[in-house]
Amino acid sequence: MWTAVGAIAQGVASILAMIALIYSMTTFKKSLMFSNYGELDRMYFEILKIAMEKSAFTNRKPGQVGEQAEYDLYAFMVWNFLETIHDRCETDRRLRLTWDPVMQYEASLHKEWFDQPENASKFKQKFARFVQGGFKQW
Repeated sequence: MWTAVGAIAQGVASILAMIALIYSMTTFKKSLMFSNYGELDRMYFEILKIAMEKSAFTNRKPGQVGEQAEYDLYAFMVWNFLETIHDRCETDRRLRLTWDPVMQYEASLHKEWFDQPENASKFKQKFARFVQGGFKQW
């Protein structure tokens, strides 16, 4: 009889251990999502501060010459941020839903910069294909 009780107890302990493991994995995944979101949010905040200081960067017209070197650096920074979003959100649908509108907006402002051959080559080919495909490969 004690053998049966021991076997049942061991089975219950195994089930509880499995439940604890699943709970831990779920909690870790949520924690990772929130940390990714927070980090992306801080990065974007810094980009927006620069855009406030240099508002001409957000409404540039093709061929506009003024402050070109500064704009090139700003656009490179924005596209690097968008590539970071792409990398981090590729496997996280909920995070992607949050950041997709930002990607669409920023890409619409700086797509001409990205499309210049000397600039598109600064990014991974996978990301360049994603941009050229209109952000539809997610």
